[in-house]
Amino acid sequence: MTMSGEAPEPQRLPVSILIPAYGAEEQLRSCLESLEEFLPPGCEVYVLDDASPGEGIAKVVECFLERIPSLHYVRRATNLGFVGNCNQGMSAVRDTGRDILLLNSDTRITAGAIEEMYAVLHLHEMHGVVTPRSNQATIYSVPVFERFESDDSYALWNRIKPFLKRYHVMPTAVGFCMLIRNSMLHHFGVFDPIYSPGYNEENDLVCRMNRRGYSAVAANWAFVFHFEGATFGNKRNSLEARNRAVLDERYPEYAGAIENYFRFQMDPVDRFAAVWASRKKKILFDLYHLTPIHSGTSEFAISLLLHLAPKLSERYRLVVGMTDQGRKFFDSELIGYPIFDEARALDVKFDLAFKPCQLFSWQELHRLTRLAARICFTHQDSIATRCRYLTWPALEILHANLPQLVDQIITISRFSKSDFEALHGFETGFQIIHHGVHSPVSSPTPAGGYVLVAGNHYEHKAVNQAVADLEGVGRVVVLGGSEKNADRNGTERHVSGYMGHSDIYDMFANAAVVIYPSYYEGFGLPVLNSLAMGRHVVVLDTPVNRELLELTGNSEKLHLAKTHRHMRSLVASILEKLRMEGDPVGPAKHFRSWDDVSVEYAAVLEEVLNRPVDVDRIRLRWNWLSAMDSHSPLQ
Repeated sequence: MTMSGEAPEPQRLPVSILIPAYGAEEQLRSCLESLEEFLPPGCEVYVLDDASPGEGIAKVVECFLERIPSLHYVRRATNLGFVGNCNQGMSAVRDTGRDILLLNSDTRITAGAIEEMYAVLHLHEMHGVVTPRSNQATIYSVPVFERFESDDSYALWNRIKPFLKRYHVMPTAVGFCMLIRNSMLHHFGVFDPIYSPGYNEENDLVCRMNRRGYSAVAANWAFVFHFEGATFGNKRNSLEARNRAVLDERYPEYAGAIENYFRFQMDPVDRFAAVWASRKKKILFDLYHLTPIHSGTSEFAISLLLHLAPKLSERYRLVVGMTDQGRKFFDSELIGYPIFDEARALDVKFDLAFKPCQLFSWQELHRLTRLAARICFTHQDSIATRCRYLTWPALEILHANLPQLVDQIITISRFSKSDFEALHGFETGFQIIHHGVHSPVSSPTPAGGYVLVAGNHYEHKAVNQAVADLEGVGRVVVLGGSEKNADRNGTERHVSGYMGHSDIYDMFANAAVVIYPSYYEGFGLPVLNSLAMGRHVVVLDTPVNRELLELTGNSEKLHLAKTHRHMRSLVASILEKLRMEGDPVGPAKHFRSWDDVSVEYAAVLEEVLNRPVDVDRIRLRWNWLSAMDSHSPLQ
């Protein structure tokens, strides 16, 4: 009992620390120096010299005998190998009732590490063995997926420690530093000599324990440096392969346990630990949604990348992700951009994944969740959930929950934002960033120019309806048909997806009037592009088209029709006026440029990157996706 005002006596830990040693005297000296500083009271320390050549180990121990009163030196008469040396040591102290800490000689203890490991071991009786975090300890490393210098690893561990749970049940332990509950050795014995001289012996012991219900546990608030040496030299690979074969035959569940840990159980804080490090942040510009066709989606994505990359590349490392098919198709537009090869870089993790397109599947979200600590994307529209013939329950549930699962959503119009909110019944924090155009170049409307109807085969695009209502008004050309042909009315139809930019530009340039008959758009990029070229454009009177009229300064060339039948009279009136008065070219009006757009995107993405990592959010989406993936694989 202590007197009032006196500090309580430190807890005395009944732990025997066994340090197997063979040569490497300076590493042992460093290890003992750390124990001199941080050894808790009550611990016994044994240096187990495995018949090292010379007297180097004995001399190092002699230097510490007075500095560490509980230090003992044991020298083997012959070399037993790592497994044999540890087994004799554990057998010798097992009956003392003490827990046993196996500690490599190439380690350094940090303040409180042994006390924390002991506390975690005894938090529950089914905790059989505990390993701390380290700079170099396979799945216990900080970070797991990158190799940091030892001091950088320790600094990073200190940054993420407040976000880590005190302990985590693990598929195995790591032998560089493992605290074994004494009763485990009585129940299940020491290492199996079949693994001599070393490798996989600790995995075998943990598997033995685990089949009886006991677990290996990570003490996340304890850190021990590991300066891994080449103990087995050139034999390392062959020993590992031989012993792993033995382990897999005995415990076929082991490989699956490791795989499941990384796939389902690993804390996302660990998965993305490197984002807390002081380094150049990494951005994935995700274009995996691009298929080998040209579309409004691809035009937006490529145009934004062209102007956004220079604004971000100086401060961040920006990498483009694409499928092989997409990369080959858009190859000429991606020259100079580093490409992320997901198949060959599974361990790469990003600070932010940005997708200039909305997500249409849980698989897409799952891939981004595995790759990045922060997720941002552009929501174009809600047509896929508005229309019964396009949607399905998984998509509806995905879209309704994305605002809580990702870090930021950008949308392309006030209409798209309000439509999402009306559809799902709640307000959002979507950022609105309108599209832009390349440098506007007005050109004279060609004499005898045709009526160009732009769209595709989806019902809401209303292409066939517009063509039927325009019958007899003049020459009609459709861009966006399913195949190139001419129907019975002489209407020309062209497939747009495989046409080059110059061919598409020529089709718009040679039109007298552009019809964009869609009932529903998130924005309507062809409308903006056509106006920038100086063409008359006829659209339905919809919320997004009224927004475009406002965005373009109430352009006199943007005509709103009440119905598709009304479009016919507007087109006829425009064509008559062009025939009678011509269409003199004036100076190009100011239109919002892609550079303007990229400035706003850069500001939003930087704001997201500068926020503290939202640990609750990454755990929430990780748990959602892991639960789904465990039931029905998303990969």
